[in-house]
Amino acid sequence: MHLCGAVIAGAAALPITPDGRSFLALLRGEFERGLLEGFMMLAGFGSPFLFGLAVAAVAVPRLQGVARELVRAPIGLMHGQLLLVAFIVWRHGQSIGAVGLLGFAVVGAIVYARSGLRAPGGHRLALQETVRWGATVLAGVAAWCKLQRAADLRLGPAVDLLLGASVVLVLLSLRAMRRQQA
Repeated sequence: MHLCGAVIAGAAALPITPDGRSFLALLRGEFERGLLEGFMMLAGFGSPFLFGLAVAAVAVPRLQGVARELVRAPIGLMHGQLLLVAFIVWRHGQSIGAVGLLGFAVVGAIVYARSGLRAPGGHRLALQETVRWGATVLAGVAAWCKLQRAADLRLGPAVDLLLGASVVLVLLSLRAMRRQQA
C-alpha cells in the first residue's frame, strides 16, 4: 500500500494538464503569486497528492499512532475540492458526465461527513478502510477525467498513473481488510 501512496504522490511531478504542465509546476506558479494562493492550490487540487503522501508516510513506525488521522485529512480536502469543481463543471455543462461527477461528489461528501469515517454500528474505520475510501474517491475522479478523452480533452499521463495506482490501492486495502477479518 505504501508504494501506491508514493506513486500517487510522485504523480504530482508528471504532466497533468493538456499543455503538459505538472501539478508541481502549477503549484510553483501559485506560490509565486502569493502564499495564500499557493496553500489554497495545495489544499485543493493538491489533496490527491497529499493523500498519496499520507499513505506512503504511514509506513514510518513512529506515525502509526496518528496514521488514520493523517490519511483522513486529505480525504476531507478531496471531498471539498471535488464538490466545488463538480459544481463548476456541471454549471458550465461542457463536460461529459458532468451530472454524474456532481452526483458522485455530493453523495460521497454527504456519506463522508455523516459517517465521520465510522462503519455501521458506530465503530471507527480501520486504516485500511480509510485508505480504501480515499483511493475509491481518487479512482472515480481519475476515471471521470479519462472519460473526457471522448470529448478530445487530453490530460497528461499523471491521470493514468493516478487511476492505476488508486485502483491497485483499493484492491490492496480490500485484501488487507479480508486478512484481518480471517
